[in-house]
Amino acid sequence: MSNRRKRYREVADVIRDRIARGEWRPRSQIPSQTEMAKEFGLSGGTVSDAIAHLRERGYVWTLPHKGSYARPAEDWREEHS
Repeated sequence: MSNRRKRYREVADVIRDRIARGEWRPRSQIPSQTEMAKEFGLSGGTVSDAIAHLRERGYVWTLPHKGSYARPAEDWREEHS
């Protein structure tokens, strides 16, 4: 696994855990990619990859120019990779 792939999966895991624990409630906006890039000390592209990974699995949805939002647990899909 490449370094970038490993990092985006680690970020995705943190975001997923925060959603699962209720730190970010269903249908609430999660922090921006810029804010998370600063928090994790990573590029915006890496955080963007993490958000895309979670979007594919039903943990978040994204509205262009608005941000990403946590989905309720019933929308989550099982991890396959």
